[in-house]
Amino acid sequence: MSNAEEKTVKARKDDEMAAIIVAGSIVAFFAVYWFFQIQSVRELLEMAYG
Repeated sequence: MSNAEEKTVKARKDDEMAAIIVAGSIVAFFAVYWFFQIQSVRELLEMAYG
């Protein structure tokens, strides 16, 4: 493999890793967001109905 091909493969791996990290952080954000939304609804229902 030539030096240019090695750089291309490394750049692709770096891009894939960055995409995985970004996608994982988005999923984690929404999981935390929905957790707190559900907690809020439960608290509101508890206040409303005791």
